[in-house]
This record gives sequence, structure tokens and C-alpha cells, in this order.
Amino acid sequence: MSTAVENLVGLTAPQALGVLLSSLQEVQEVRLAECRPLPALQVRLDFTEAERGVFEKALDLRLRTGLSFWDAALLTLPQVPEAVRLLDAAMVHVSFRGRERRLAWASAIAGGIERACAGFSAASDANLAFLSEVVCCGGLLRHLPMVDFHASKSDPNRRIVTAVAERIFPRGAILLESGESYHAYGTELLSESDFRTFIGRALLFAPIVDRAYLAHQLIEGRCALRLTPGAVSPVRRPS
Repeated sequence: MSTAVENLVGLTAPQALGVLLSSLQEVQEVRLAECRPLPALQVRLDFTEAERGVFEKALDLRLRTGLSFWDAALLTLPQVPEAVRLLDAAMVHVSFRGRERRLAWASAIAGGIERACAGFSAASDANLAFLSEVVCCGGLLRHLPMVDFHASKSDPNRRIVTAVAERIFPRGAILLESGESYHAYGTELLSESDFRTFIGRALLFAPIVDRAYLAHQLIEGRCALRLTPGAVSPVRRPS
């Protein structure tokens, strides 16, 4: 792999991972996990008037600025302290622990990831995610670094996320489209300590890199990126 950021926009994530993993021959096993998105916030919570006001203002701020919903909500919340319960919703973390699927490296580079994704569709209520934690020779655990960008698809945004990727993946990366945004995979495996440094470096580029995504990866102790186009939990204006 080149040390540059390889633009593989147009390939699916499973296809790109097959290409990437074929160059990492020390890997013996990769891990996938099935996940189901949380219900939308307005479904999970019976909003008080104050909470609904914060929710509406956050949606408007997100529309005007491009911030993520939670960044917009947290900026709005000091104006409405009686809506402090929303802080508990911001802390909700759904773990992949105990839901891993193991896949041998030889299978992963021979279409195994694509076959694992075949049972998931855009209408499914479940997604399949790729986990950063891989098993190498001798049972050694390493991480394939990855990030989710918070930048809608456009030529200017592609240029800026490429520039960010060049800085957080010094050994090179591949850049892909992710729904309406982008994500990237590094081309070099990291130790546990190097993985934490990577997350910290990536956080310096929030909000171009998704801040909440990185926070959840730190809590989990590994990264995950969705492979399938299954349903997501939308933050939308209630009808």
C-alpha cells in the first residue's frame, strides 16, 4: 500500500477491506458484529416542553451549520438547563461485546466479508459492522485504525477529508464514501497504546471527524464501521 491516501470512492466497504487486508498478511482473523440502531431520540424519550425546545433548536442549528445533532444539542442545552436529562441520552453507548463474528483472514480476502453482508439490506433493521480489533500471528491483538467523517459528500469536502486523513494516517489510508459522508481505513496495524494515540489525534480534527463516533470507540476500546446499508436511527423532526 502507498503511504498516500488512496481514494477508493466507488468501491463498497467490503470490497475495499478485501483489498486492504490482502496486504496485511500477519492478520489471521478479523471480527464483524451485528448491530441494531437505537430508536430515534424522540421515540426513546417522552419529551418535556423544555426538551422538545432543545431538540428543535438543535435541528435548526444542525441545518444552518452542518454540526452533528449532538454537538448542536449540547451547544443549545446551557440556554435551557431544565432539559438536562438530555445529557443522559447523549451518554448512551451500545457495545458490540459478545456479538462478534469471527472470520479467517483467508476467507476475508476471498469475498468472505461480502458474503457476510449479503443477508443485510437497506430495509433491514440490523447492520453489520467491521471491528478494528484483529488477531495476528501468535494470537496478538492489533487494531486496524478507522474513522468516520462528519462531512457531506462534495468535491470540497472530499479534499478536506483527504487532507485530514493524510495527517491522522501517516502510513497511508483508503478513503470511501459512507452513505452521505466519508470514512477511512488506515493501512498499518496499531498496538493498543498507538490506537489510543490515533483516537486522540483524530479528535483534534473534530467536527470534520465525528467527535461522538470517536468517543464511543474509546469507550468500546476498539473502532467499528458499518458495512451494510441497513436502517440507521435518524434524528428527525417529529411529525
